Amino acid sequence: MANAKHEDAVMKMGFDYFRNTILKTLGIDYQYEEIGPTELVELTIQSLYMDFTFLTTGGFYIHTEFQTTDKKEADLRRFHAYDAVYSNKTGKKVITYVIYSGGITNVKSELDCGLYTYRVQPIYLKNKNADEVFRKLKQKQDNGEAFTEDDYAALSLTPLMSGKMSRKDMFKEAIRLAKPNIELSAEKATAMLYTLADKFLDKAELDEIKEVMRMTRLGQMLMDEGMELKETDSIKKLMKNMNLTIDQAMNVLEVSEDKREKYRQSITPNS
Repeated sequence: MANAKHEDAVMKMGFDYFRNTILKTLGIDYQYEEIGPTELVELTIQSLYMDFTFLTTGGFYIHTEFQTTDKKEADLRRFHAYDAVYSNKTGKKVITYVIYSGGITNVKSELDCGLYTYRVQPIYLKNKNADEVFRKLKQKQDNGEAFTEDDYAALSLTPLMSGKMSRKDMFKEAIRLAKPNIELSAEKATAMLYTLADKFLDKAELDEIKEVMRMTRLGQMLMDEGMELKETDSIKKLMKNMNLTIDQAMNVLEVSEDKREKYRQSITPNS
């Protein structure tokens, strides 16, 4: 995922919320132990990126993919490759659920592999309408009613549902509805929305989503992380170009005391 390096906290919260709440609303109901890795490296040094994986208490992995297109057997072969490498790497079974949006229904879910058949379990969001979810939650907001866990779960999935808005505008509207609320569930839903936006939107669109998030606590987290990255870069440039020590560079930049030890540990003299 783009930006994942300095936004791990937001992504992890999104993954946890997806695993513990949203999956259950989609009928994928398991007990989980931990988040699984999502990057696989083959012997050809080709990286394979999966969307979400979770280890269940039953000792097998749940693998979920979000799809806005249907490439039929090409998709199934890709998912089969993911699962085969993942099973070989972990020594465990893998069950794959594919969550389809964009009006997709009735996809091919089985692949003839000769002596066996590979299967995925499709889940279709076409019959869920984002406009209706937004209308219902706006009415609740106007009436001063609190959102339920189911409301937040539905809100998190609205950009993948059918509706009149563009996907980008659905992300914006969902975040706007979550923003005024102070519950932890609101922050988790916002984190999930950002996680999905990072997957489906381009950089310019994602920048717009960050602007909508700006006044939320998670949005402030992203801004703070971005500022620290710029500060780190400036320290490194001063050390390299002016031959300063890290403390001298931080003095020039007037870095606050609470950040200095963190930078000392993360920045090496030759970095």
